[in-house]
Amino acid sequence: MTLAAATELRVVNPATLEPVATVPVADGDDVAARVVAARSAQERWAETTVREKRAALERLSRLVLARADEIADTVVAETAKPRVEAFTTELYPALDAIGWLIKHATAVLAPERVRYRQPHLLQKRGWLLYEPRGVVGVISPWNFPFAIPCTQAAYAVAAGNAVVLKPSELTPLSGVLVERLFADAGVPAGLVSVVAGDGATGEHLVAAPVDKIIFTGSVETGRRVASAAGERLVPVTLELGGKDPMVVLDDADLARSVDGALWASFVNCGQVCSGVERIYVESALYEPFVEELARKTRALRFGDDVGPLISEDQRDRVAALVDDAVASGAQVLAGGHAPGRVGWFYEPTVLTGVPPHARIEREETFGPVVTVSRVADERGAVQAANDSQFGLGASVWTRDAARAARVAGRLRAGSVWHNDHAYSYGAAQAAWGGRGVSGFGRTHSRHGLYDLADVKFVDRDAGRIPVPWWYPYDAGASEAFRGALGVLYGRGAALRARVAWRERAALVALGRRYRR
Repeated sequence: MTLAAATELRVVNPATLEPVATVPVADGDDVAARVVAARSAQERWAETTVREKRAALERLSRLVLARADEIADTVVAETAKPRVEAFTTELYPALDAIGWLIKHATAVLAPERVRYRQPHLLQKRGWLLYEPRGVVGVISPWNFPFAIPCTQAAYAVAAGNAVVLKPSELTPLSGVLVERLFADAGVPAGLVSVVAGDGATGEHLVAAPVDKIIFTGSVETGRRVASAAGERLVPVTLELGGKDPMVVLDDADLARSVDGALWASFVNCGQVCSGVERIYVESALYEPFVEELARKTRALRFGDDVGPLISEDQRDRVAALVDDAVASGAQVLAGGHAPGRVGWFYEPTVLTGVPPHARIEREETFGPVVTVSRVADERGAVQAANDSQFGLGASVWTRDAARAARVAGRLRAGSVWHNDHAYSYGAAQAAWGGRGVSGFGRTHSRHGLYDLADVKFVDRDAGRIPVPWWYPYDAGASEAFRGALGVLYGRGAALRARVAWRERAALVALGRRYRR
């Protein structure tokens, strides 16, 4: 018996398990139609002036600010994250990105003059042009259901593209809000549109004739997206999982490092790709650090400080990882269980003594669990931090700025923070992305804009000076160009002068080619 495909998504609040709304599912025909409409809208968008594009982004910024409560209410209804996090981790990054694009996108993407210093190219004039890719397919996750798609759509639109957005099936309402906000900001109809659905809808989008894919999600799904897009040679930006380390050196401020660890480990119930999952503490600070972190972890309050996991499956997965670690010999200093209450909650958990073979040492937890390990010294901390296939973020905690810079240079990660963690996602001028299985490509900053543009080199030549390397190839052409190599690219003026004197006959012959 073949089950019929679902025709609607049922959104449930993960704290109360009460239904929130239903959203129609987009099938393959719907996705195809949205891509066609997006391409038409992008062609109209490309014809608008820089001033008109900036004005649309300014209207978008005002609308997001004016509807901040509506956006926060939607995010909380879908995710049950604390309301303060709906503002700090959803609205602040989105508004910061839009504001940065308003000020800087035009200058970043302006034609760039290519400066020639080679004497044989002085007749040339060149520029690098940053042109829109066309239609960008954005597949966004449920952990930050407004900030991620809104920010990525804003970058794509600022670069002149259209967007077809596929939000997570668990949080489609926030995605629908993104579409509505762009429409109300006055961009062409269809420039930013949403196709709601599950993995099948995402597959339809990847298979559609889009010009770029931005995917944020799990490593497993990211591999499938990259493989499918690669069949058609469609470029992909992947922002995948993380297992961020926190390195606490022996001269760190104890109170600050504990408070930082508490937030970075448990914000959004640990459902953060750049959340801290591993902490390495030098011996001198280890005992007071773990004691204070465990004490403060036990004091966190459900609902006010820590929300639920997004689903029962996610909670079960986190619980299985903790149970495996404990069975392998880990000690639970705080948490370690699902509380007896409605909703997909799990206690914020601190583990120590986790053996290397435990699953939680290698797999992304994506929940409110952090492991703490003792290291002998700075070298051991760096070695342990880098012993992971993930490479999204990392942080160094020390009072010594020079020491922090030294350690940061040795950590394998896309971002490294000093005495803080992951804050730069909310600073649009900072690039965002990972290494290893954490993905490739960058969002945010000027690099995020470049990622959404096709670079075209354009040349202008007056056409009055003969080109010496064209036909005919004279008998002495090889010797002439061999001599020119030393003059043009020899190291140092003295060497170039000696080559010029030695090869003077050949260079004179080369000069005659210019005068033909």
